[in-house]
Amino acid sequence: MADQVQGLDAAAFRSALARFPSGVTIVTTRSAGGTPHGFTASSFAALSLDPPLVLVCLDQGADCFSAFTAAEQFVVNIVTPAHAKLAMRFATKGEDKFAHGSFESDEGGHPILPDAAAVIRCELEQAVPGGDHVILIGRVHDARIGSGKPVMWYRGDFLHLGQSVK
Repeated sequence: MADQVQGLDAAAFRSALARFPSGVTIVTTRSAGGTPHGFTASSFAALSLDPPLVLVCLDQGADCFSAFTAAEQFVVNIVTPAHAKLAMRFATKGEDKFAHGSFESDEGGHPILPDAAAVIRCELEQAVPGGDHVILIGRVHDARIGSGKPVMWYRGDFLHLGQSVK
């Protein structure tokens, strides 16, 4: 195999992971005081159908780490191409993430993207340490499908479904 990575360093590992396209989500919650929090995650997956569980990974160094590990609920918003700039803002530390964007609040006051490809609302079931991240396991209590197509993250850029891979 050409370009085989031998040994392991952080740059090589990141480069190898960048070769795996993944979906893009903006995960949101609100603190007990009502402050909204969120982050962009491409490490999101279905965990179980019965019971309905999903998982999302959050960097322990994220500004919103304590808000999510203390949260009772969180929302996974599956991003469309129209949300690319918003997803980049939510991936940037220190940004005022909710300053721009078309978020609405669900009945629990959690931020949702009404035009997301899908919105999955969860109860925090468990937070499991995983290296420099925590794995948030959510029990899904509601899922809503939007009309937009999701966007993928591949080699450091957004890839639209149906687009040819270079």
